[in-house]
Amino acid sequence: MWQGVLDDAPRHRSPNAGWPEAAMAQRLGIALSGPRYYGDELTDEPFVNASGKRDIGAEQIAAALALYRSSCWVEAGAVVLLALLLSLA
Repeated sequence: MWQGVLDDAPRHRSPNAGWPEAAMAQRLGIALSGPRYYGDELTDEPFVNASGKRDIGAEQIAAALALYRSSCWVEAGAVVLLALLLSLA
């Protein structure tokens, strides 16, 4: 999975959005980004995780939200742990 993230993230047009999109696409086995419209203009952007599933729906959205919630809990735990460690110093 991590090799896929390292390979795909720099392909994204945004240097910041490429990393979380590549990680989410790899984890869920879906293709993200790719060609899209900005107004009336079609841009030919590469897919992130091009070999992933492209026909996605409610199941993948639910899985993405579950992964997001889990990440939030891990982050909250890290913040609490850091706060506790800093209060002991």
